[in-house]
Amino acid sequence: MGVPVVIDGYNLLYARGEAPSAASRARRVRDLIQWADRRRRRVVLVFDAWAQGQRVEREEARGPVTVCFTRYGERADERIVRWVAAHPEAVVVTSDRAVGQAAQRRGAAVLDAATFAARLEGLLAGDDGGDEADAEAEAPARAEVRSRRRLGRRASWLRGL
Repeated sequence: MGVPVVIDGYNLLYARGEAPSAASRARRVRDLIQWADRRRRRVVLVFDAWAQGQRVEREEARGPVTVCFTRYGERADERIVRWVAAHPEAVVVTSDRAVGQAAQRRGAAVLDAATFAARLEGLLAGDDGGDEADAEAEAPARAEVRSRRRLGRRASWLRGL
């Protein structure tokens, strides 16, 4: 499997114009399983449970998708940055600038949730995206990555999203 994709779950829901609910989370998980199978990617989908979660975080494996609910008092942002610190070769899908910057400092590539949502919808509708979508996905990495070597590595991680 390729480089793992770590997704801020509520950012993805909001990018698709959905309100957070059990039904919308379940739909996204189903879509991401299909996407991950087609793209041969592993996905870590992180949802906030900080206000009403349990004392420990909870993870559920669903094929190539691991759904994480943060522990009480922890936001998805913190969990994502902690995950990337331990696994720097990753693509982080978030619309939160601070999370994106923290992930990049730790070695990850970052893709905006709206861009990923559009690519997800395209794939599920039968359009694999093609070269134009690949170029669009790589543009944010090019603008934010400083060294050519790091740019090449991170841009290659974004291919096929």
